[in-house]
Amino acid sequence: MQVEFNAINAVTKEINITISADDATKAWEKYLRKAAKQVDVPGFRKGKAPLSLIERTHGAMLTDYFLKDSVSDFFEEAAKDHDINYLLYPDVKDVKWEKGQEMQIKIEIEHEPTLEFKQLDHLDVPYNPITLESEVDKYLEELKQNSGTIVDAEEAILNDHVQVELTINNDGQEIVQTAHFFAGEYPERRALPELIGKKVGDIFEKELNGTDIKLVSRDSSIALDNDKMYHTKIMVNTVERMQYPELNDDFARDMDFDDMAAMRAKIESDMRLVNEHKNIDVKNYAIVNKLFVDNNFDLPVKTIGYLAEQEAEKYPNQEYRKFLEYQYRMQISQEMVTMYVLSQLRKQVEIEISDDMTEEYIKHEAILADMTVEAYKEKNKAEIASDGYKDGVRNYYILRKLAETANYFIPESEAKQEDIPEAESTEVAEDAPVEPTE
Repeated sequence: MQVEFNAINAVTKEINITISADDATKAWEKYLRKAAKQVDVPGFRKGKAPLSLIERTHGAMLTDYFLKDSVSDFFEEAAKDHDINYLLYPDVKDVKWEKGQEMQIKIEIEHEPTLEFKQLDHLDVPYNPITLESEVDKYLEELKQNSGTIVDAEEAILNDHVQVELTINNDGQEIVQTAHFFAGEYPERRALPELIGKKVGDIFEKELNGTDIKLVSRDSSIALDNDKMYHTKIMVNTVERMQYPELNDDFARDMDFDDMAAMRAKIESDMRLVNEHKNIDVKNYAIVNKLFVDNNFDLPVKTIGYLAEQEAEKYPNQEYRKFLEYQYRMQISQEMVTMYVLSQLRKQVEIEISDDMTEEYIKHEAILADMTVEAYKEKNKAEIASDGYKDGVRNYYILRKLAETANYFIPESEAKQEDIPEAESTEVAEDAPVEPTE
């Protein structure tokens, strides 16, 4: 067996495997003898027909199967002999073989990038710290959202929850169902823009498919075809709206503070330590980002695409699946960048981790989790004992070591920079509708 390697890029290799005519013939004959035990030939008991007859009558089909199986076998042999490491199963590009001739196999594989960082000291590192003020604002906004109440409304506006009576025409028969929509276009398949401006008692007509009717009526047992369009009459029964308090002194007094200034001061005091530790991680991973930008190594795009597709396939809606696939690609790309950078740093930077350093790291993680050290240790006992956690401790202190000489700066503008591709936020927008609980 001859094996040749051609680099396509930093993470992709083409592997050309040549099997001698002798070895290919022996493999074919072995495969033929095995297949003969399973092939039916008229006039012969199974397994008793001459190999020459089986080859003449079933040769084309058996050759196809033989090539698929033998490519796998020969590649595994080559991978073992030449220490070939790869991410996804190899992509077979071409197989050429005729009986009595050499077999030629062309395969592409993706593998991890080979890295070596030339500069680790005195890095100029852009970063965007998390401000205490913004964290307090976020906390207050969450508190506001959690303090919302449901009120009845006369006329539907964007994002109102509307309960309706659906009268569905199913081949001349009427089916009446209670259903729940939002006024507007979000969330997809559960919202109707026609509801905006409608009042209780208003009636309008619309075509809806069976799947959506089952979704909004919360009854999957309705005798409707999922993909069929049905003419429906929609009557508005109730309009409900989420009403949120203003973040003012009255709100603060309801929370037992003198005024909003006193409330903010207390929240700032409570969040200051957590915010400081969040910014330690921000600085650490700004170094990871800097090393990626400066060294700009390739990522295994086929592997990333495959993993993203596998995750997105869990969702039935095609349009939403495309959006999620893009999100997963960005997320997996980020995770791979971080994994490769940290893996290489552990090879290049020598650092001894003491028990005290491990305890300090555990304290850092406990603060981020808003837990006592004891509670954190109890909850994460198995994880703390694992090799992966030990790597996490080492990663933390390597990055802290690089941070000691780094020059951190806040970028002056949001101008486009070379950066790790960041996934768009998958969080629900602030103005997204909230469905009242029943």
